[in-house]
Parts: sequence; structure tokens; C-alpha cells
Amino acid sequence: MKNHYQILNIAELEQALISAGYSKAKSELLSKKSQFENEAAYNARLQDIEQAYHVLSNKALKREHDKALLEAEISHSASSSQWPSAETPIGDHHTPSPAQLRLEQDWQLASEHFPLILQEYDRLSKFDQQLAKTYQTQLHAKGNYKDSTAFKDQLEKKHFSSIYGNNTPAKAYAKKLLLSNWRAAAEKFNASLGLLGHVVSISDLVMQIEKEFEFVKNTHEHTEFFSNFKKDKCNTKSCIAFLEEFFQVKIQRQRFLFDQTFSFHLDDEDIFLHHTDELKGFIKTHFFNYKKRDVPDNPFIMGR
Repeated sequence: MKNHYQILNIAELEQALISAGYSKAKSELLSKKSQFENEAAYNARLQDIEQAYHVLSNKALKREHDKALLEAEISHSASSSQWPSAETPIGDHHTPSPAQLRLEQDWQLASEHFPLILQEYDRLSKFDQQLAKTYQTQLHAKGNYKDSTAFKDQLEKKHFSSIYGNNTPAKAYAKKLLLSNWRAAAEKFNASLGLLGHVVSISDLVMQIEKEFEFVKNTHEHTEFFSNFKKDKCNTKSCIAFLEEFFQVKIQRQRFLFDQTFSFHLDDEDIFLHHTDELKGFIKTHFFNYKKRDVPDNPFIMGR
């Protein structure tokens, strides 16, 4: 079956991204029109894009499409696994297929020996249900449950990189919101980033979320730090505490005579900063100066 998400080149995310993906797909198709063999081939591709948007922008059709994708993936995984395979019909919406039933039985059995896979599945499901299902079906197909954490990390990294590129603060904040089950706040953050990310800093977006969602502010207070930082009232200790809490990292401090070095691992990169000024410069670049931070050229997120 056709995967309408692939046609629009988007992950299965909020409804807000679908129209952006549709516009981008049409624009790219038009720019490559001369590369098609004939008008019929071009129109066929255009029809695919129109159909994909028609399905994904309709909640009922989107739900049926997602169900069909999942069952097709389960069928494919089952056929390549060590367990006996069976056909996976797209049946009644409320009736599990034989492949689904077998997957759940095998998954339950595996979790008795590797309970960590349940925690990892739950974590991924908070980000995206389809992402969790991919983790489950592919891990089931591989059968290598001892390496489940590495596989989970790989899927998680790929998922968020496909959305935010190298925008590390955006990835960290989106994860923070979703892991706390604050999906409404996460969707507002994502929509704001998509519309205003090229003209508004991450700090302003975060402060707006905390202003609108009181429960977020009560748990993760960043507004006060950002306000003090703008007034140059943050010392080294408060800057370190902010970075450690926001990115969930541990910053190592080393002193050499009158100099200090700050080091930490972030998003697969080792960060080394010298002096408090460089520490503050790192915060300014990533949270306040939208022109200098690493912003992905992603039309679905950056609103371009």
C-alpha cells in the first residue's frame, strides 16, 4: 500500500504539519516538472500528493490509513522473523489480526525476561504511538532484546532529528513536554516553532508556553532564569544548573589557576567551554540568538 506520510515527506506528527508537508511536496514537484518523462507521469505524482493530503487531513481516513500501515508493517516483520508467519488481513477496526495477537503474545513473553522493553516502549509511545509500534515490531523481528536500549535510542534520535534537525534545545524541550504527558503544550510549542522559529528565540517560545500552561511552569521553571539572563544577573552556578536541568546532562568543572573549563556530552557531541563567558555564550547562542543557532532548513518546522 502507499504510505501517504512518505509521499508528503513527513513523520506521523501533529495535524499542523500535514498542510506544510502538502505545500512543500507540491512546490518541490513543480520545481522538478521538467525531469518527468511526460505530462502523464507528472500528473500521476501530483495525484498521489493530492490523495495523500486528502487522506491525512481527514481524521477518519487518517485513522484507517495509520491502522493499515501498522498491520502491513506487522505482517512484514512477522514474515521475516524466527516465528512462523501468517497473513495479516486488514480487518475490522476493533478486531486484532492474527499477526497482532501473536505479536502481543510474543511481546508479553519477551517482557518477562527483558522487562526493560516495556519501559522503553512506554517512553516512545509518549513521543509518537507509531514510533513505539515500530520499536515493538522491529525488535520482535530482530529478536535481539539484549540490545533494545541501543535500538530505542537510535529510533528516538532519528525521530526527533527528522523534525528538528540539529536544533538541540527544541528537541530537548519537546521531549521534556511529551515525557510529562503535556501533549497540548508540546503541540503549541511545535506550532509556534514552525510559524515563528526563524524570527523568535527558543527562550521566548519557552516563556510563552510557561505563561499559557501553568502546570508546565510549576514543574519546569525557566522563565525566571531567562529573565535574569537577559538582565545579566546569572552567575556561573545558575547557568550550570539551568543547562543540567534543561538538557538532563552532567557538567564537569575543572579549574586551572584562574581559568575554568566546562565539559559535557550533548546530542552525540562533546562540548568544551573555557571561562564563564563561553558558558554564557553557549546559552545565548542556543536560546536567545535565533540568527546564530543551528536552525535546520526544515519547512515543516521553521515555517519557510
